[in-house]
Amino acid sequence: MVAFVVTVTAAGGVTGQVLGYGGPGLVVAAVVAGAVAVAAWGKSDIVVVRVSQARPAGEVDCARLHNLVEGLCVADGLPKPRLYVVDDRAPNALATGRDPHHASLVVTMGLLERLNRVELEGVLAHELSHVKSYDIRVTTLAVTLVAGPTLVSDLAVRWRHRTAPGRPDEPEREHGRIAPLGLLAIPLLAVAPLVGRLLRVAVGPRRELLADASGVALTRYPPGLVGALEKLREGATTVRAATRATAHLWIAPPLGRDSAEGRGVWLDRQFDVHPSLEERISALREL
Repeated sequence: MVAFVVTVTAAGGVTGQVLGYGGPGLVVAAVVAGAVAVAAWGKSDIVVVRVSQARPAGEVDCARLHNLVEGLCVADGLPKPRLYVVDDRAPNALATGRDPHHASLVVTMGLLERLNRVELEGVLAHELSHVKSYDIRVTTLAVTLVAGPTLVSDLAVRWRHRTAPGRPDEPEREHGRIAPLGLLAIPLLAVAPLVGRLLRVAVGPRRELLADASGVALTRYPPGLVGALEKLREGATTVRAATRATAHLWIAPPLGRDSAEGRGVWLDRQFDVHPSLEERISALREL
């Protein structure tokens, strides 16, 4: 957070000098950077949940999810996180928040439908390991502080597609108002490869491997997570609501990895910080 404030303030100061604003430009940049950092600390997890189009997991329709999470939290001495589901057939999950008392766990309906009890328990234990180790603090703040420009560009593109001319479900008057958002995405996409590299430094693949090991230490049953990862490897884990800015949060890559899964795959790969599923499965089998 300090690095973010210093970097933005310095950039604002230089810009102010070039434009002739001098000291006032530096002050404005510092105030804006500080405000964004404070907002990121308190609201980044809410941003992740809303961008992922998640809804609260009902205790009746998602009883197995609540039951497993409650049992794991008791066993690991963690407070129960807020639980959400995404209406997507792809099996995937993520954890977000700033600490165990302000954590949220998001799973897709595909994950709940495709995994059996021990496999689902393995995935949930993996995500709770991120919570216990405070990985979620770094990865969640990275969404807004590091990948903020990419998040804005992804949302701009999403809104542009939603309100594209010719859609019968959108009033014509909306097209002109939302169309400029598509133009906003172009300059922001230019910095996306750099943001992807910064995310690799801030997050990195080691966190996933450690969470795998910590998760099976909690369940004491490595085959559960191994079976889950094998099912993720066999099926597509691409989540429609996932963005490049939040890709590092998911347990498996949520973006397309080959041309058959959509355009922009090369750019998507710049945000893939996950080790290969084969590497993770091999490591777990040695336990």
